[in-house]
Amino acid sequence: MYHVALPCHVRRTAYPCPSPGCAKQTPPPAAVLNSDNSSPLQNRLLSLSCTIMAGTSLHHPTDPCANGEHSGPAAVAVPSDVGTCGWDAGIPVVDYDVLVNGAADQRAQAIRDLGRACEDWGFFMVINHGVPEDLKEAVMETCRELFSLPEEEKAEYLEAGPMDPVRIGSGFYSVVDGARYWRDYFKMFVHPEFHCPAKPAKLRDVATEYAVKTRDLLLSLATAISESLGLDRGRVYEAMDLESCFQILTANHYPPYAGPDDVGLGLPPHSDHGFLTLLFQNGVDGLQVERDGQWVLATPLPGAFFVIAGDQMEIVSNGRYKSSLHRAVVGGERARMSMVSMISPSLDTVVEPVPELAQDGQGLEFRGIRYRDYMEHQQSNKLNGKAALDIARVQRTVSGAEN
Repeated sequence: MYHVALPCHVRRTAYPCPSPGCAKQTPPPAAVLNSDNSSPLQNRLLSLSCTIMAGTSLHHPTDPCANGEHSGPAAVAVPSDVGTCGWDAGIPVVDYDVLVNGAADQRAQAIRDLGRACEDWGFFMVINHGVPEDLKEAVMETCRELFSLPEEEKAEYLEAGPMDPVRIGSGFYSVVDGARYWRDYFKMFVHPEFHCPAKPAKLRDVATEYAVKTRDLLLSLATAISESLGLDRGRVYEAMDLESCFQILTANHYPPYAGPDDVGLGLPPHSDHGFLTLLFQNGVDGLQVERDGQWVLATPLPGAFFVIAGDQMEIVSNGRYKSSLHRAVVGGERARMSMVSMISPSLDTVVEPVPELAQDGQGLEFRGIRYRDYMEHQQSNKLNGKAALDIARVQRTVSGAEN
């Protein structure tokens, strides 16, 4: 049954498909949400809209949407192998307010369902997260201004390597990826040390506040995820030294694309090298998640963040929770822009499965690896799905012996 109210924990929505030609009906309004095994938490979902204008490309034609005059999300042309459903695809939704303030029974259910979201998807949306919408708009707008700066004002960051604290570029890492993916990016390390370009002048203050707000949110989710694994709430936090966590902010700009097939890759299929990634976008879809061998176009609820499990989640959970394979596609006349905040173990932490999760004869699926080494490995090679995890994966022979 549908309820015009908020569910108290993770939901799997079951909306009709909005795809052209689909026999199902148009989705109901965002406030009408499907609840399974939950009681409603009233007056929580705010129908917030993000009308941030996308930026000017570093290497591509001017964004025709740069004046911000568009009426809503743009349709994305997608390859034939890509599902075009969003909420109806069953992407779980986590109500953060319940995780921190819910009654004991509500919170216990929320923790269990959060674990299922991490196990089944490695990807979910979080609502009622407490990060102000105007702050989200400000950080995206300021990054748009950075992309619009003259080339000479960004020159010192254009040739930076994967471990440099500020980097601006195109594609993934063009020195090694062999392709110029339809994407411009800006990355900055913000914790435990904060690094920031001098321009735009307001970037430092805005990014500092955004980094703190999103870091607190992600660290709180980390404790809930630890509980969902049947561990003490601080166990994963301590195992990865998240007190000194490594945090990166990334702005992605995907310019309008009008290639021969009306579609292109902003980023190829990959998993993130960190622990947890938080992402929101400017109202233009293009993020796709692999689910049971199919690509699903991820369509966010108003005001929600996407949360993406990274490779360190898979390692520390001994493979119980999988990092999410995802990609970005581009198409149509409107630019897409996304903002990413990612937390990871401290750079010198050796990440390995929590011993308690390698019991009952399961054995270890991964060996320990220093996070700095893992990050350098993943960032210095071509993106190839989840192949980077092989460097830490325990290899077994046919007889079952470990190598």
